[in-house]
Amino acid sequence: MGFRPNLNGTLLMAANSSSQNIALPNGGGSLLSIENAGANIAYCELSGDANWPAAVPTANVGGGFPVFANQPPLVVRLRAGDTRVACISAGTSNVYFTRGDEV
Repeated sequence: MGFRPNLNGTLLMAANSSSQNIALPNGGGSLLSIENAGANIAYCELSGDANWPAAVPTANVGGGFPVFANQPPLVVRLRAGDTRVACISAGTSNVYFTRGDEV
């Protein structure tokens, strides 16, 4: 699967130990490219809820999907209604989000 970014740019989130929730970049696209340029694993959750948190997985609590540091971008398929992303990281990690389509 190839990824073609849309023309609305890339969103930067500075993920840290407090869960943050932000709106996804504007524009269409059924895919989201996520790149973690930090030194720590970031855990992300996609939703349509501005209050939805991301949690670091533990034995008793679920968690988002991991985005490993300094690896090629992770491309995920967006669900209908996904308009926001929540992220958390043990330390500060710059996480980049780009919407796009499959080519």
